[in-house]
Amino acid sequence: MKTEERLSGALQENILTLLVWDDNASKLIRAAVTPHLFESAVFREIAGFAIDFIDQFKEAIKEHLPDHLELILNGDDKRKASSYKRLMDNLFVGKDAVNADYVISQLTKFIRQQNLKSAVVRAVECIEDGRIDAAEVELQKGLNTQIVSFDIGTRMNDPASSLLFLDQVEQPLMTGINELDKRGVGPMRKEQLLVMAPAGMGKSWFMIHLGKWALLQQQCVIHVTLEMSERRVAQRYIQSFFAISKRHARVRLPVLKRDRDGAMDDVFYEDVQRMTLEDANIRTKLHSRVQRDFRRRPPLIIKEFATGVLTVSHLEAYLDGLERFHKITPDVLIIDYPDLMAVDAANLRTSLGENNKRLRGLAVSRNLAMIIASQSNRESAKAKLVDGSHASEDFSKIATADTVLTYTQTRAEKKLGLARLFTEKARNEEGKFISLITQAYDIGQFAIDSAHMGEGDYWAFLNGGAKNNDDEED
Repeated sequence: MKTEERLSGALQENILTLLVWDDNASKLIRAAVTPHLFESAVFREIAGFAIDFIDQFKEAIKEHLPDHLELILNGDDKRKASSYKRLMDNLFVGKDAVNADYVISQLTKFIRQQNLKSAVVRAVECIEDGRIDAAEVELQKGLNTQIVSFDIGTRMNDPASSLLFLDQVEQPLMTGINELDKRGVGPMRKEQLLVMAPAGMGKSWFMIHLGKWALLQQQCVIHVTLEMSERRVAQRYIQSFFAISKRHARVRLPVLKRDRDGAMDDVFYEDVQRMTLEDANIRTKLHSRVQRDFRRRPPLIIKEFATGVLTVSHLEAYLDGLERFHKITPDVLIIDYPDLMAVDAANLRTSLGENNKRLRGLAVSRNLAMIIASQSNRESAKAKLVDGSHASEDFSKIATADTVLTYTQTRAEKKLGLARLFTEKARNEEGKFISLITQAYDIGQFAIDSAHMGEGDYWAFLNGGAKNNDDEED
């Protein structure tokens, strides 16, 4: 089945869902859509009732729909009744999961597509009858169909329009890292957050951490992996969610001691006993936990693509398929990482930059928060602080992203369970600040606690070790 056909089918059901359930979106849809645009007779009839109800009562039909379909649902044609009931059930189940902004943004494309389809059918009928001139007229009608403009834009001379930002303050998702959260730095819809770090240092764990926190905030998350296998990523999510050690039952957790200004003053350690993936009964324990904790949350889907194969078009086709066949529309899309997507080897830098731009465009068009990673250059591995100057291949990835976070960890910091995040760029908030985090990779914890970098001599502290540290490895 072609991508456009999948898109059309998914959009029809999502449009109908909003027409039936959403008071605001239904009025916009009603202004442009007529029942004949839907390809199924069942869809057309339900759309007709929904539109009539909006015209009469100025609100969506919602729970009144079964009343209007009573004769069909209780009629002698059981197969027809079953079709209508099945669709109504789908509309009810999907009403809270439809991404209204994205569906509305696709309305123009859907209407043009459906009008052209109808025009082509009529033109073919004319051609079969030998009426060539009539066929041309029908095609021209399809091309010239006027479509309602859903959003004129913001009128600055209209306070009701220009001051809407006071009522609709957009907040980023929380990251679980207090130093970022209190400054409003995190993933946001229609924006791209870039995580940058040297090779083999923290990028994947950071993205899993952000995916976990998005899910905890009832966001549907799609995690695309181009480097690790789906099973390895799933393992890391399980470790992160349940703080499970891979093999060591005894784990040392770093605990920050802060000074009066809230900056780090010292690091203490607590020994804890944790389950391990090597425990004899670990499958049984995890089975019940996964069922209990994940069943009540939105979907978290991990999808693996081969390195160097995935294109932005392939990714869009995959998302269309999720929407069409599984009724899944992501709120957060994680890609680990775009540098491993398909690129033009002859124009590597240009191709990498173009991929990042198209991915950000995808975030805007689909009304989702985009989280991506990038590997910094060789010099960053020895840098005292990784920043934007360490971007590998193409600096435009920094310019394209809305938020850029870098990860730095020296050997001394690793020994103490510490690392630093530098907010290189924050389009909507203050940037250029450093957050100190504590970690415990043994139990899948990228960030346990955080503090801002104070005025004290942090490097002297690192060289001397924690005041109470016995220099034993984590």
